[in-house]
Amino acid sequence: MKRVIILILFREESAMKRYSVLIGLAVLFCFQPIFSGDAAVQADAGGKLTILFTHDLHSHFLSDRVPKPGGGHAAQGGYARLARLIGQEREKAPGRSLLVDAGDIAMGTLFHTEFREEALELRLMGEMGYDAATLGNHDYEFLPAGLAAMLRTARSRGGRLPVLVASNVVFTQDDPRDAPLKAAFMEYPVTQYAVLERNGIRVGLFGIMGRDAADDTPFAAPVTFADIVERSKAVVDLLRNREKVDLVVCLSHAGTKPVKSHSEDEILAGKVPGIDVIISGHTHRVLPEPIRIDKTIIVSAGSYGAYLGILNLDISREAGARVASYRLEKVSAEVAEDPGIAKKIGAFKKLIEQRYLIYSGNRHDQVIAETAFDMPSPAYRQTTLVETGLGDLVTDAFRFAVRQAEGKNYRNVHIAVTFDGMIRDTFLTGGIAVADIFKVLSPGLGMDDRAGHPLLTFYLTGKELRSVLEVQTSIAPMKHDAQMQVSGIRFTFNPHRVPFDRVVSVTVQDEDGVFRPLLPDKVYRVCVNNYSARMLNYVRRVSHGLIQFTPKDDKGRPVTDWKAVRVDADAGAAGIQEMKEWVALARYLKSLPDRNGNGVPDLPEGYRNPDGRNVAVPSWNPVDLLRGAGWITWAVLAAAAVVLIILALVIWWIVRLARRRAKGGSQI
Repeated sequence: MKRVIILILFREESAMKRYSVLIGLAVLFCFQPIFSGDAAVQADAGGKLTILFTHDLHSHFLSDRVPKPGGGHAAQGGYARLARLIGQEREKAPGRSLLVDAGDIAMGTLFHTEFREEALELRLMGEMGYDAATLGNHDYEFLPAGLAAMLRTARSRGGRLPVLVASNVVFTQDDPRDAPLKAAFMEYPVTQYAVLERNGIRVGLFGIMGRDAADDTPFAAPVTFADIVERSKAVVDLLRNREKVDLVVCLSHAGTKPVKSHSEDEILAGKVPGIDVIISGHTHRVLPEPIRIDKTIIVSAGSYGAYLGILNLDISREAGARVASYRLEKVSAEVAEDPGIAKKIGAFKKLIEQRYLIYSGNRHDQVIAETAFDMPSPAYRQTTLVETGLGDLVTDAFRFAVRQAEGKNYRNVHIAVTFDGMIRDTFLTGGIAVADIFKVLSPGLGMDDRAGHPLLTFYLTGKELRSVLEVQTSIAPMKHDAQMQVSGIRFTFNPHRVPFDRVVSVTVQDEDGVFRPLLPDKVYRVCVNNYSARMLNYVRRVSHGLIQFTPKDDKGRPVTDWKAVRVDADAGAAGIQEMKEWVALARYLKSLPDRNGNGVPDLPEGYRNPDGRNVAVPSWNPVDLLRGAGWITWAVLAAAAVVLIILALVIWWIVRLARRRAKGGSQI
């Protein structure tokens, strides 16, 4: 008899984080029509399975405009077209297909603003027939309570929903902040693993959050994530030896990278040989061909629903899984839309305008500005460590918005900073609509409990500011989404110098608009978004404490409450009206001049290319390596000198001992 088995295992963590506790075990049986012959016998004889997969959909319900290789633009993605493709592929593999997603179902468009209240993403995935999915780092951005609310909403609305698997989530025992999510995991339920049967093949699925993704999830606290290798070994053992599955599929939100030593899913495959297939999310990579690590198949289909991944397998217990065929089907404008899904999305768009955009007085498709050129794509920025015109535009907008909001009470914002990981989309030639602006700066939840990261301002000394710039020189090369985009500051750095001491020169724009050398003891006002401020602990950890700074308020006191340093978008209203970063960008675009007289502001040509705000000046010249060096460089040189002295003494002692022995031997 064909059955579905879902095993629920929850892991709690004690204050010392030493033990995992088994809280619950539930087995759910769903009986379907009896097949001729025994399922295990069918599996032994061999079977065929089609895995349809996506990941990193990021609430991109509608098609995106993307550049075409020969010029111009084309429509790509969209759930209505994706749904049609899914249906077509399922017809080719009746009774033997599995549709899965590897996380980050939300956070990327205006639709996610109803994440908690409507659970639009999960409900649409159910409508489209997804069998299973895992959670990504961005699915936690509405805090544990927000994710809990989404899960409960999805369940309460009825209808088909995908099974959710999350195998390395660690809850605390006594922190009330994750209690709602722990309860929601039980109620939905979100499981450690699931076993689904297709075509007589027992498929075991589990889901993981990788280390890099976990580092990008400060708002998941106090929830943490266990080591993916250790957890995967434990779950694979259960699937193989207890559940006797024929195929193990990992829905991974860890990702692959071109540098093998940083490619978490490839490392996972090498250390956990019992995984047959890894659906690899998080890094948004497009893999035209599967990666093979021993017997593990790793596949990836980009992001935003641009492709539907199609993996056809031949499976037997003797030979395991073999790739019969693999392709990424482009979700292009040539694919007809599923009318039912398209109708639902249209209704959702009206809902967003009524509930979220009403606060800013905008409409979803309202054109705010226009550009005569394409700006760099997210894919380009992920692989190229450079300043961009788009980054310059965003950070200039931050400073402008603070000046406009504060009016006569404005205190100069010397510097604005954001990171490439926060810039989620781009602007292409033509009109720039409200929805486009939101997509560029879409992540996050404000302290006002509304979608969108707010802007904050605080003060740093020149010495601290110089330390912060070392994020660009020494962390960004390892983690590209930490690439800094800045306004009001210009700096150069030598990448050949000692890490965390590579900044060579810094100038800062003063109140009169003139760039002057950074002064170590002067206090500078800095503007960032809420997420960047919350990543301070990550910066300290990965720099091993070498990057040190303490954000201060206008009285010079350390900031202990981020709410107190939010930018007020409307000083005339009661309380703090958070200046959302995407709203700051919209205000700046609206302020630009209309150069062609059509009534729409135009993006200045100066943003076509980077402005030279951070420049690498590589040099191996000893003078350049040491000029203006700080204590880190001198400490490294001192340590190297000590090592050389010790090495010289050891060599001297060995030579002396050898000579004594030689002399003694000659006397004999």
